[in-house]
Amino acid sequence: MRGDAVTGSAGRTNRRGRDGNDSVAGGAVSRRAVARETGRYVLESAIRGVRTALRRPTASDVAMICWTLGVGIAIGSTLVGRRLAVLATGAGLAAALTTVLLASERPLLRGLGGVVAAPVSVLVSSPLLLASVLALTSSGVGLIAGVTVWALVVAAFAAGLLSWPRFGRGGVRHGSTGTILAALGVVAVAVLPILPRADLRAHAVAAATDTLGVIEDVLVTPTGMLAVVSFAGLVAVAAMLSSRALATLPFERLVPPDRRDAVTTAVSGLRRGCSLSIRGALALGAGAVIAPIAVDRLDGPVVTPVALRTELPAPAGDALASLVVIAGVRLALVALAGIAFALLFLEWSRRILGRGPAVVVARLVAPMIGGALVAIVLVQATADSALAADIEGFLRATLEGPAPPSVLEFLTSIPPFTLVAIVLVFALVALSSLLWTVTTLRVIRLLPERAIGAALAAGAVFVLAVALAIVGRVEPAIWTTAAAFVLWDIGEYSDVIRTELGRGASTMRAELVHVGGTLLSGGVVAGGTVALYRWRAGIPMITDPVIAAVAVGSGLFVVVLVAWALRG
Repeated sequence: MRGDAVTGSAGRTNRRGRDGNDSVAGGAVSRRAVARETGRYVLESAIRGVRTALRRPTASDVAMICWTLGVGIAIGSTLVGRRLAVLATGAGLAAALTTVLLASERPLLRGLGGVVAAPVSVLVSSPLLLASVLALTSSGVGLIAGVTVWALVVAAFAAGLLSWPRFGRGGVRHGSTGTILAALGVVAVAVLPILPRADLRAHAVAAATDTLGVIEDVLVTPTGMLAVVSFAGLVAVAAMLSSRALATLPFERLVPPDRRDAVTTAVSGLRRGCSLSIRGALALGAGAVIAPIAVDRLDGPVVTPVALRTELPAPAGDALASLVVIAGVRLALVALAGIAFALLFLEWSRRILGRGPAVVVARLVAPMIGGALVAIVLVQATADSALAADIEGFLRATLEGPAPPSVLEFLTSIPPFTLVAIVLVFALVALSSLLWTVTTLRVIRLLPERAIGAALAAGAVFVLAVALAIVGRVEPAIWTTAAAFVLWDIGEYSDVIRTELGRGASTMRAELVHVGGTLLSGGVVAGGTVALYRWRAGIPMITDPVIAAVAVGSGLFVVVLVAWALRG
């Protein structure tokens, strides 16, 4: 009896052990099956997305993309060299891909965008940083090279988003917001090594306090070169946020029904005033940068209040020079921008509560997680290399003088891990600035809602034509001007076809005929202009850069008129 009992219990124990092993093995198999199915689903979704993206461009879109990239690389190679032109073009295309991912409504794609944003920001910030350094530290050829690099990045960015349905409808703005969220994830990675150490926290607080003081001085009480440019920036930001708040908030619901029409009319008038203010501020800022190039009497990279008093007529010059340095006006602009931003944040929070906080929080957190994960990998890979020492030396050489001493002390005391993460944050901010530049051009209506990609690409190519004219390359400038018109015309026709007939319509023959006709008309006009220029070569050539740029602009106007007439 006892032996049978022992045998029976041993049998039950063996059966239980075999069942446990089978369950463990079954669990491992099920996990592998789930992982395999998940990977298959992700791969199939990616393939479907790529196929959809490849079917989306029309024949005109393909022609525009090839034309934009070809003209950009060719002209960029002439102005700044082939390698830098290819780098800027690749950076623009990568920025376009990142924008599409970060602007998606799906949290998974937004997280993937956060992962891609970090390395892409490094790629984008390289030519943009070089362009900014050339534009700010030198005049003449250096400024032209910097503007050329910016134009190449913008042209490639527009070419990459030509077939994106959300281009011009808030997609770029959402992409910029996603970039900022990815930067916040990288900030969290940079802050983690600082929190446990009291000495680093003290250095960080001192550096942040002094930095805020410098920002306050620049915004409220600037002197010298920053006065005019900072005032223009304050006006533009305050007007842009105010216009956005006026368009978003339902002010007409706060009044009785019989007065809503009057409130709507008043809001429309205020928005038009904001639009005019933004354009005026941008014109003031651009004039402050361009005037020292055109006028030899002006010294320095930008116009100062003293130059406004001396160069402009007495009443206007004195009034404008006094206005840009009044602390009360600047404080009012800062307060207006803060109030508008607070109202927008409250309205955004209200909409989140109405749509479901869980989905919105997932969309917000996904880019942060993606940015933080890839930042950890990139930072760990570069923190112990010579790159960290090079970054520290570059920051010390760049910030020594303009930055407070506490900032330099903080940068020299933090570990290389945090230093590389901080540089990555600045790279993401540079990528976001590119996207916000495009958004600003749309907000102030310099870019149309329809065919926005064609307009942006054509504008960037026209900037390259102006740069060629300034450096004395008149004939290439004429051909580039005609190329800008061809880009705009093909893109405008493609948008009309897509809107009226839809993407599923068979329009390839009509589009190819139109592309050929536009190329022919642009080539005829440009060739005739070049022939006329050579025929008049006996007249003394234009050596003034400003007159050359005006001549190219006039030539573009003539090209548009004649080509429009040739099209019928």
